[in-house]
Amino acid sequence: MNEAMGLVAIREVTRDEFLVLAQDGARELFGLEQYKVFDGKKGAEQFHFVYDMGTHRCYLIDKDTCYELVTSFYCGESKPSIIENLKNIALSIK
Repeated sequence: MNEAMGLVAIREVTRDEFLVLAQDGARELFGLEQYKVFDGKKGAEQFHFVYDMGTHRCYLIDKDTCYELVTSFYCGESKPSIIENLKNIALSIK
């Protein structure tokens, strides 16, 4: 999967924005190399994120993108393929 299939970030979020969007709790869904995928809640709303620990940049992603990443990770897709998708998400924001 790649940008053409919709695995892109909605936008980059700051640490402060992440803390607001995940004020009712955040969960690490998985980590792979320098990337971590999280979800978080603010009230009834749920948000999804990719965090690049190498650059300390955080990206807001939609639920479908998060689902694709999580199922790829837990259902045995190759790690290089998942890492490529995570890199593409980070690169999708200019």
